[in-house]
Amino acid sequence: MFRKIFLTFMILLLAAASVQAQALALGIENPAGSNAMAPGLTTLPNGSGAILSWIERDGEFHVLKLSRYEGGRFGEVREVARGRDWFANWADTPAVHARTDGTWIAHWLEKSADSTYAYDIRFAHSSDAGKSWSEPKIPHGDRTPTEHGFVSYFPTDHDGTGIVWLDGRETRSVGADEHEHGGFMTLRTAMIDADGTLGPEQLVDDSVCDCCQTASGTTALGPIIAYRNRTEHEIRDIAVVRRTGDGWSEPRLVHKDGWKIAGCPVNGPSLLASGMRVVVAWFTMAGESPSVRFAISTDAGATFGPPVTRSRGTALGRVQLAWIDDGFALGWMDDADDGARLRIARYSPDGALKGESTVTRVDRSRVSGFPRLAAIGDRILLAWTAARTDSGRGTQVLTAIIELPQEE
Repeated sequence: MFRKIFLTFMILLLAAASVQAQALALGIENPAGSNAMAPGLTTLPNGSGAILSWIERDGEFHVLKLSRYEGGRFGEVREVARGRDWFANWADTPAVHARTDGTWIAHWLEKSADSTYAYDIRFAHSSDAGKSWSEPKIPHGDRTPTEHGFVSYFPTDHDGTGIVWLDGRETRSVGADEHEHGGFMTLRTAMIDADGTLGPEQLVDDSVCDCCQTASGTTALGPIIAYRNRTEHEIRDIAVVRRTGDGWSEPRLVHKDGWKIAGCPVNGPSLLASGMRVVVAWFTMAGESPSVRFAISTDAGATFGPPVTRSRGTALGRVQLAWIDDGFALGWMDDADDGARLRIARYSPDGALKGESTVTRVDRSRVSGFPRLAAIGDRILLAWTAARTDSGRGTQVLTAIIELPQEE
């Protein structure tokens, strides 16, 4: 049955690509089991492969699993952790960070109270490619029954790792009224040393959007974090902070979109950083026009050039970036009359378009989650969630290898 489902999917995928006549897409089997969701992709430091992670249900348990992709195939499945009280969500998902010293760090989310959005971050590290994992730790020390999640990582000197998260400790209700609003969501970070020792946490921004993903990287001048900022007037544009010799900088907008929205759009940025170059991509509905944008910095994120806008009026967002060759790829979801499309465009280092295509149809709802990209040589490994197409209910994780279009 699975083989029939897979072949049907591959035909649909190739048909979607052939309409554009610009990209070669090949669906590939992956080892994620039934009721799999929340895929994550991490490119290995040497660029030869990637780590696919996902969550599966096993009776009363949620289980975080991973498999290494190299040489055109997925390898042995390894279990990272399991639990009965996890927060398993379409947008706030586990991930794996691979360091240059061979250490892998993985995180997941566990409920801390009965409230829907009361959950903590747990992380563990492995020095043997995921065969065994350390005892989990919690990076935040507040222990409040509030939201902690939307994690990203950045590498540091001496094989250390920065972990970044949204922290809801200031949002606790105050007074007798259970619905009385506390403070705002905050952005915080801590350092994980090479041996797994956790350093003290730091407050980076005291007012950020409640549930948009964070994105982090390291430039030639130090770490940089991108996230959705929040002002007292409910302007929620994308900002960056950089760590310098004086500590974390004040937030600086990548571009002043002026998107005013009273609730969280659950649509965070993506970021690439290498040397002095930084690329940030994001979704906005400023001016009531849904769009995907990206902007490039050549001074390690101190300033950004004017944004490039894509899919004005039809964008759903859920952006992803990946370095490829000497440029980068941008993936996003677009609305369409018969559903949604997953689109990928290829750009030169300075942001010149080299080609684009529609890769596959996806569900416009939360079922699709956030599609993930990872560069494998000059191709892209793609992972996303879809509703099961057999007689069973639930979701499945699908994967494909994409050869991106490139202008001659």
